[in-house]
Amino acid sequence: MGAPAELLGGFLADLARAAGGEGLGASQFAGYRASGRRGAETGVTLRALVDLYLTAVRRAWSQLPTVAAATDVAELSATTTAVLVAIDDAVATLCEGYQDARRYLSQAQEALRREFIDDLLTGTSDLALLVERAPSFGLRLEASHRVLVVAGSRRFLDHRVIVRDVESALATRAPGRRVEPNLLVATKQGLLVCVVPAEHDRAPELLTDRLGREVSLTWRVAVSRPRNGAGGIRAGFEEARAAVRLADQLDLAERTVDAADLLIYEVLTRDREPILELVETVLLPLESARGGAEPLVATLRAYFATGGVAVASAKRMHLSVRAVTYRLERVTALTGRNPGNPEDRFVLDAALRGAQVLGWPETPLRRPR
Repeated sequence: MGAPAELLGGFLADLARAAGGEGLGASQFAGYRASGRRGAETGVTLRALVDLYLTAVRRAWSQLPTVAAATDVAELSATTTAVLVAIDDAVATLCEGYQDARRYLSQAQEALRREFIDDLLTGTSDLALLVERAPSFGLRLEASHRVLVVAGSRRFLDHRVIVRDVESALATRAPGRRVEPNLLVATKQGLLVCVVPAEHDRAPELLTDRLGREVSLTWRVAVSRPRNGAGGIRAGFEEARAAVRLADQLDLAERTVDAADLLIYEVLTRDREPILELVETVLLPLESARGGAEPLVATLRAYFATGGVAVASAKRMHLSVRAVTYRLERVTALTGRNPGNPEDRFVLDAALRGAQVLGWPETPLRRPR
């Protein structure tokens, strides 16, 4: 947008006085600084503001009394030097005022954005008020969103290049095609949080592609289930945050996990006492086997992961089929439950998941005191 003429203030009169040998005073400097601030506050670009002043100089130059009345080169040179000094001082002060205002506005906007993010993800703000504020920060809360949470080997902080790069990456679903502005990328508690439209199915891929370029960073991404509204985003953040931490606790191999896939573990971790009892009752007898429980537990996990196929389990574990079937027979003998029986398999699988949450058999079971 162009700069309104009133931002010139007394600039033309000051030029005329400068041509007569009178320099700028404190009140003039204060006026230019104020004009710069007003320009920034009303959305005028710095380029347009400076152009307003230089255009005024070009148009007024030949009409300056002392310039028009100059009788020799020396007199014209002295007048020109005085006017150029005044122009330089005026424009420099104008720019200082503009930059001061922009800095203040930027800080104020960042403070509002941080307050909105805190209220959206973990606060207790009125949800209707959040809906009103959201468009200012690029979100339509009435739509359905997923929340992606990234935990890294170092904390994610605002203003780092990777945060801006991730936002730019997520804003493109396909080469050359921008998405509708309806996403938010921010940091919270050292985590990177990305709120994306539920239909943006490339978001995990684009996010992990950008994270993969950080050679000194190890990371894991958790993706929430889609939900509607501000409350849905808040619930999605809590779900993805819990999932990324649980995935680390379980030492899962996958870099990207779906929170829905970890729901069974979430259920198991809510009450430690029942899961302790389940593991003790179902799996603890395996500790009496020669070599301990670990080989039998590993065999059970491979067997269930391959759909109960002994040949595939043997290949996965680099064992003979006979070794796998022998171990499964030992599980049946020690626990009284047959991994091939659907009901027994359900109990054994639940106990295995609970053991994974507890870190058993690598860590001995300990009951809370």
